[in-house]
Amino acid sequence: MSRIRTSLHGKQLGIDHENRLLAPAGLVLGNNGKQRAVEGPSTTGFFDDFFELTSGRWLATEGTDAATSSAGILSPGIGGVLRLTTGDAGTGYAADAEQLTGGALAWQASNGNLVFEARVKLSAITTCYAFLGFTDTAAASLEQPIYSAGSANTITTDASDAVGFFFDTGMDDDNWWVAGVAGDTDATHQDTGFAPVAGTYEVLRVEVNTAGVATFYRNGVQVGTAMTGAVTAATDLTPIITVSKLSVAASMTLDLDYVHVSMDR
Repeated sequence: MSRIRTSLHGKQLGIDHENRLLAPAGLVLGNNGKQRAVEGPSTTGFFDDFFELTSGRWLATEGTDAATSSAGILSPGIGGVLRLTTGDAGTGYAADAEQLTGGALAWQASNGNLVFEARVKLSAITTCYAFLGFTDTAAASLEQPIYSAGSANTITTDASDAVGFFFDTGMDDDNWWVAGVAGDTDATHQDTGFAPVAGTYEVLRVEVNTAGVATFYRNGVQVGTAMTGAVTAATDLTPIITVSKLSVAASMTLDLDYVHVSMDR
């Protein structure tokens, strides 16, 4: 077994006898707000760059409108891109939604360092809805975890536990909002002040600690304040990405460049 020969930081990091770098507690790459935990003995997770659809990783569910299309790899999609295409009935989420969930409720904030991150692009920013983060339902059924209540900047939560970013043109302020719900109790949602730009990628990230407190980042910069009661720490969760037109008979797309999910074992 490899052991640290030369300690770089109190044997928390070091070089072994074959000049290999050893990080016993695990390895994290990238700057704060854009970090990726490398899967290993202390960390579990994945980074999906969408060069192909990994069998069993994602469960795709779509609305009743015939124009919805199952998630598909773009060709060409430089660097790997997955596209979700909505329906065009113009009657709302049940008809026009396209949804991806992680296929299993395999994630818990109680483990520690729970992370969801995605690089995403919306083709349109009018009469539409999108949510990215975690939710508590992995079944093959559509669910809007958190969305506009249709009055001012209030929300409705269909999920019992969920946390993430949502964009809903039913809100008075058409920006990315951050929100959470823990055991059917809504956390105080927050307006990031940033609106998506049609056809432009941005990186959205959610970090949740063992107490169920969430911190949110957009393009590597924290938005809002730490959100207490964002999820119930011991509730099983799955990553979710969903998009829909809300009215107007026209399809739109959501492009995923990558998704990263991780937590401590």
